[in-house]
Amino acid sequence: MNEQKKNEYNGHPLFYEILDELKDLHNKKNFQYADSENPLGNFKRASDMVKKLINPKIKNKQLAYALILMSKQIDGTIDILAEDKENTIDGIEGKLKDMAVYSILCIILDREYRSKLPEYGD
Repeated sequence: MNEQKKNEYNGHPLFYEILDELKDLHNKKNFQYADSENPLGNFKRASDMVKKLINPKIKNKQLAYALILMSKQIDGTIDILAEDKENTIDGIEGKLKDMAVYSILCIILDREYRSKLPEYGD
């Protein structure tokens, strides 16, 4: 191992600042969505919802993907409520707004998909 002084790096200094920012964000998000016993619990919970959406019979894959992304927002909201967490990064209102935006995007994706189907098209 090189004999480097503590906090002395060979790469770009901004790279290490960004790593510290990411570490802080990861810590805050885990406080919001997970716990020390299951730090990836939000991914595991959301994956149960995703399993239903990953179905070969689903033709509108874009809509299914948007719903997968929205499932993480739903899980995060439920977790905040269940754990009565305060001072979270997004908060309940932020999560609900995210879901509202995802819902509108899902409507757009569904309409665009349906407009291309023979029975709906021009």
